Amino acid sequence: MMKRIIFAAAAFFPLTSGAFAFTLLSETASPIAQITQGHGSPGDSATSQSDPNVTFRVLDNGWVERTNSRYGSRSIIDPQAEYLRNSKTR
Repeated sequence: MMKRIIFAAAAFFPLTSGAFAFTLLSETASPIAQITQGHGSPGDSATSQSDPNVTFRVLDNGWVERTNSRYGSRSIIDPQAEYLRNSKTR
């Protein structure tokens, strides 16, 4: 019985590591999640539902521009660098 549990855990373990990666995304994910996790195409944009002043747009180089029209702020996000930084802390 113990061998079955170990084999089942060993077979399931490789599947769980990819399930939490930014490379896989549910089809029900929000447009902002798709954009910020690197699944958007250049020119794609999305507006936050919780704060309509915040918009996200995919730039030509694949980076994401986040703007907040209320505060006049703008930031640039590199989804690949964010993924690599977050994966090192796990």
